[in-house]
Amino acid sequence: MELDRIDILLKKYDAAETSLAEEQELQEYFDSGQVAQQHKAYQLMFSFSAFSRKETTDVTPQLKPEKRKSRLKPQSWMYAAAMIALIFSIFFFKNQDSTLNSENLGQLTEEEMAYQQTKQTLQMISKLMNEGKEDLKYLKEFSNPTEKIINNK
Repeated sequence: MELDRIDILLKKYDAAETSLAEEQELQEYFDSGQVAQQHKAYQLMFSFSAFSRKETTDVTPQLKPEKRKSRLKPQSWMYAAAMIALIFSIFFFKNQDSTLNSENLGQLTEEEMAYQQTKQTLQMISKLMNEGKEDLKYLKEFSNPTEKIINNK
């Protein structure tokens, strides 16, 4: 009966489904010295794991502090800049509405003023996007060697 139990535990161990208590039971079985012939292949593995648990070291590892990586994607700063520009322009339009007088006949209407300011804002966003697009040229330089390696296979 005990060998059947060990066979079941070994199958679970191979499938990585054993609990710590079951692994301890297997360890005790292989440490007992009364191992069945069909289990001899596992005995070396369990004796090695028992040996490796006893190993210790006096050396403390020297860890370098990690560099903080930016959590933003390369182009996400452009989205943030666009949102700030949009919010700024809305705030600016709101202030302009309160200062405009409809009595001045030679000036632009509110719609024309809004159109001009929106046009300027979109041109600024376009400029920022094009600057980001220029940075993408470097990615092509990295992909060329990769394509050569893949095509040589």
